[in-house]
Amino acid sequence: MTPASEQAVQIDRWLDQKVLRFEGPIEQQSTRDRWIRDTAHFGISLLSELRSIGAAAPGYLAEWLRNGFYPEQMTFRKLPYLPERADLAMLKRANPDWEFREDFNPRHWVFVFLHGYIDNSGADRVAYKLASLGYQVYLIRYPFLRNVRRLAGELEEMLELIWRREKGKRFVPVGHSLGGFIWDHLLLHKPELVDKYNMPLYIPIGSPRFGTVVANIGVGASARQMQPNSDVVLEHLNRRFPPDFEVYPFVSRFDLLVIPIESSLLRRGVNYLFSETGHIAQILRNETVEAIEEIIASPREVLEERALKRPFYFASLTNLMSKLPRHIQKQIGVSGVIDYVQGAPGEDPPEFKLRIVHHELRLGLIPTLNREESPRQRRGALGLAV
Repeated sequence: MTPASEQAVQIDRWLDQKVLRFEGPIEQQSTRDRWIRDTAHFGISLLSELRSIGAAAPGYLAEWLRNGFYPEQMTFRKLPYLPERADLAMLKRANPDWEFREDFNPRHWVFVFLHGYIDNSGADRVAYKLASLGYQVYLIRYPFLRNVRRLAGELEEMLELIWRREKGKRFVPVGHSLGGFIWDHLLLHKPELVDKYNMPLYIPIGSPRFGTVVANIGVGASARQMQPNSDVVLEHLNRRFPPDFEVYPFVSRFDLLVIPIESSLLRRGVNYLFSETGHIAQILRNETVEAIEEIIASPREVLEERALKRPFYFASLTNLMSKLPRHIQKQIGVSGVIDYVQGAPGEDPPEFKLRIVHHELRLGLIPTLNREESPRQRRGALGLAV
C-alpha cells in the first residue's frame, strides 16, 4: 500500500468512527457531518482527478495526432491481449476461495468500450489493463457531437461487425459518460439485442442516466440530449432493461461533470460508488479494473450479498439543490432526480445497493483475482506429489 493509500484509509477510518458513525441509522447523520466527510474526500478526489488528467494527456495527444481529433464515422479496433493470463483453470487454482459465475471464462468474454464526450483518445487505461489481463477488448471511436439516436444506430452496426468476428462469445458493453448514455439508448430501445449478442451484464461508468446540468454548457446534439428533461432523457426514464439483464453503474461521489451525481444511480442492481475518484479518473484507475473483474467473475447473488443496502444520502451539492424552491429545481432539471433518490412525499427513502470501491478495496473488503499460482498449486496441476 502506498503512503497516499495509507493516508486515505486513515482518513476514512477517522471519519467513519469519529464523524459519521456508520453503524447508526443514516438519518441520524447531520448535514454538518456529511459536509466534513465530503470536503475531506473531495480534496483527495480532486488530486486524483488532476493526476489522472496529467497521466492521460500524452495518450490523448498521441491519438489525436495519429487519427485526428474528430472522426468522420464510428470505427473500432481490437486491443492486443495475453490469452495465457486468462486461463480459467489457472485462475481457479490460484484463487481457491473464489466463487465464480457458472458461465465465466475470460477467453469467451468480449468487452466493447465506448468512450465519453470529447474523449476520442483511445487512451482508456482501464481497457488496456483488462486486455493485459487476458480479456478481449474492442475500443469504439465515434463523432461525439452527433445525435444520440444516430450514434446508437451506428453502434448497433459496429456491434454486428464485432459479433461476426467473435461469434458465440459473451459481450460486455462498457460506456464512459456519453458512451454509457449511448449504450443506454440502444439497449433500452432494443432490449432484444441482449439475447442476440449474448450480453450477461452492462457497466456504465459515470453515465448521466437522468441527464447532467453540466451538459447545458456543452456543444452539439449529444450535449443537448444529455441535458436534464431532454426528450432522450425522458425516453430513457420511461423504459426498463430486461429483468434478467445485470446493470452495474459506476458512480463517483465527486464527479464534477455529472451533476447531480445521483443521476447515475439505479434502484435495481448494485451501484459501485467510488469514494475518491472524479470523472476522468474512473477510466484510468486500477480500482476500476478490480471492480469490473469482481463483477464479471462473481455470481450475481454474491455481488448483492457483498453490497451495502441503505438509503443513498445526497452529495453535498445535491443537498443544496434539494433546498431550492420547487420551481427552480424544475427549471434546472433536478427535481426528478431528487424525487427518485429521496422518495415520494410521505414515503421512506428507497434503499440502494452500494459497493464502496476505494476504501473497501484498500481495506481488503473487495477480493481481487490472483494470477500467480503457488509452487504447491503448480505441482498439483502437473499431477506431481504435493
